[in-house]
Amino acid sequence: MSTTTNMIIEFSKSTHNICICLAITAIIIILVLFTPLNNFLLANIFSKIIILALLLFILYYNINQTNKFSQNFNVNIFNENESWNHVKTNIICSYIFSAVMLVLILSIIKKLF
Repeated sequence: MSTTTNMIIEFSKSTHNICICLAITAIIIILVLFTPLNNFLLANIFSKIIILALLLFILYYNINQTNKFSQNFNVNIFNENESWNHVKTNIICSYIFSAVMLVLILSIIKKLF
């Protein structure tokens, strides 16, 4: 296989891992919000710390893999001379996803204190 194909497969696998972690985090968030665990102070704080750790991991992993992917393809999203392609769109969407994760992390931190 070519190097380009390997890079795309690696980025696809990392995106799959991020989705699995996000699904686990979503299940934990739903369990914490809609169950009686929310009434117990220690369980509530402990679960929010776990959620925060998972979200921080997702944010770090997503930014790291997106930077590696954009460097491998030598894509600059702010360069007007380059044509717009699917790789550039994927990178932009990945950064938007990271911004949403950051907002979610900040809301969990706000609820923690």
